[in-house]
Amino acid sequence: MKKSTVILVSIFIFGYGYSQKIHSTDEILKMLTDSKLGYEIKMLDKPVAVTDYSNKLNPHNSYRVVNDDKIMTYEYKMSEAAELKLQKAESYFQANDYDNALQAYKSVLEVDSGLHFVLTYIGQVYEIKKDHKNAIVWFKKAISKNYIDYMAHWFLADNYSVTNQLKDAVDEITIARILNRNNKNLKKSFDRIFLNAKRDTTDWYFNPQMEITKISDAKISVGMSEKWIGYAMAKALWLYEPGYSESMGVEKGKYSTLEDKECLVSELIALTNAKTKIDDDKQLLVLKNTVDTKSFDEYILYEILLPKRPAVAYQLPQSTIESIKNYILNVRNK
Repeated sequence: MKKSTVILVSIFIFGYGYSQKIHSTDEILKMLTDSKLGYEIKMLDKPVAVTDYSNKLNPHNSYRVVNDDKIMTYEYKMSEAAELKLQKAESYFQANDYDNALQAYKSVLEVDSGLHFVLTYIGQVYEIKKDHKNAIVWFKKAISKNYIDYMAHWFLADNYSVTNQLKDAVDEITIARILNRNNKNLKKSFDRIFLNAKRDTTDWYFNPQMEITKISDAKISVGMSEKWIGYAMAKALWLYEPGYSESMGVEKGKYSTLEDKECLVSELIALTNAKTKIDDDKQLLVLKNTVDTKSFDEYILYEILLPKRPAVAYQLPQSTIESIKNYILNVRNK
């Protein structure tokens, strides 16, 4: 078995369970003022464009094994015999010979029952044959063997939707999107199912209005909009202040969710102190609601981390994915 990018586990886990003190906005401002570096604060004269994450996708080639608290992700590896049978099944499928395709796909599993993605393919064939009952059975089999199979969750949601099991459809399409955050085609199914469920489909990517650049070894430019002052000031410390990340227990160059947590706390405090109106800013309105709903960490994972590193979803415990799902359903897209 070929091991996949297991290193992502350490990137995520490192950020959880932190005990360092979160600094207030006043403390952050004082550190910027007292720094040996010169932080040049200025207001932006034009909006910062949204980052395009459409090329950051999770392929459908991985499965994971969970033992106690350890989550290991692997890429599928086929024997020559299994590959030949899969090719035969695919040829039947391409020829629209679905009965023979079904038998051929099932014969692949007789050779290697560990190729869980084939369970999803079998479900697809049943779906095409409009046998939604069997399609649902096989998609659920695929998920039980490999929870991170985003296609199985996606297609299961579609079949639940067709059979008027809307609540289950909403749950499954939400999990699918968590597992492959930037997939545009998946998002179309997400929107359709959410509209049927009379849910909000307003979408956005986290896009703080700031530009922080190093002008020289002694000077840092911190540009920001009025709404993002607190976030930009804290982020400048994390990016450029010598020894700051280490003082927070984070090795230089390593990612920790603590960084985003402190920046967002600073942002919320600054918004409150300045009585800034955010009625027209969806991401800040949702951020504000995460405090009351205790879904602050889920906001960080779904809005900030997963768009940049979608493969991290494959390393998240199922309980964490469920928590993110609840954040989406109860806060983000009611």
